[in-house]
Amino acid sequence: MRQSTQVGFSLLAILAAGMTLSVAWPTAWPTSDADQDEGPHSETPLTAPQIQNLVDRAIENQRRNDLLLDQYARTERSLFHGSAKEPERNVVCRVIPAGDGIIRVELERDGKTSDAAFIEGQWHGAVQALLAEAHGRDPHVANFFETGRHRHERAGMVTAIGKAFLFQWAGRASINGRTVVELNFVPDPTYRSVARFAILYAHSRGTAWVDESSGQLIRAEAKLTDDVSWGAGIIAKLYRGGQFTFEQREVEPGVWMPAHYSYDFDGRKFLFSLSVHERMEYTDYVRVGPPEEAIAVIRREHPSIFADQN
Repeated sequence: MRQSTQVGFSLLAILAAGMTLSVAWPTAWPTSDADQDEGPHSETPLTAPQIQNLVDRAIENQRRNDLLLDQYARTERSLFHGSAKEPERNVVCRVIPAGDGIIRVELERDGKTSDAAFIEGQWHGAVQALLAEAHGRDPHVANFFETGRHRHERAGMVTAIGKAFLFQWAGRASINGRTVVELNFVPDPTYRSVARFAILYAHSRGTAWVDESSGQLIRAEAKLTDDVSWGAGIIAKLYRGGQFTFEQREVEPGVWMPAHYSYDFDGRKFLFSLSVHERMEYTDYVRVGPPEEAIAVIRREHPSIFADQN
């Protein structure tokens, strides 16, 4: 798993977001007053118990969203801003859930469409990985990425959010016709945990926008307020000022999925500098279900892959 994704998992949990988590999408959630719906909405603040109830609903919904994500294919655009050692890259993939992992079929790289034979070969690999998962075997294809081991940790991270942070009223707004509650969050000084993500929680603060009617997280932003070190800074260190944003949207009634992540962090890993500046955007969600059902979807969409089996 790439370092940027590993860092993102931890920070993503701060915002109660999903994972496994990338085409610019035209329905991006507004981030400025000019983009927001100026329709009337109540300014009556929520009480502390009401805020806690809303946070609890958002966390529970996020846990459900995380589980449902494993049943949805999506198009991912990953834009990585490189350094002297690692050049920039802009990759578009079709992501297929596959049991304990995901399959990435690369469609485009740096503005150039992938070769047709290369794409078809990847789809062949996707089918083989899905068949292996459906029959309880380990997939052995290059474009399969294991994610199952992170799920338990992610669930714990999301659950801990309600205990690790204090949420404070910041107002209401209307975004794309939805009434959302804006909440600032800061670390709860009484929170104690030996989990490796706890140190990030203790040095992060930010803002979350929650759809009040559905209890779904729409957008969140977090920022590191201090340098964060692991192993006294020998193993790794993230510098103060690093930022993370997350947005999600409703892809089916009651089903909310990631739409955008961005990471902007600098630091050090062992003796080497670490620079993580990446945008990941997701569109074109389609429910494909578990591996055996996903194979049927691929068969309908790419019949040529199965031509030699007929």
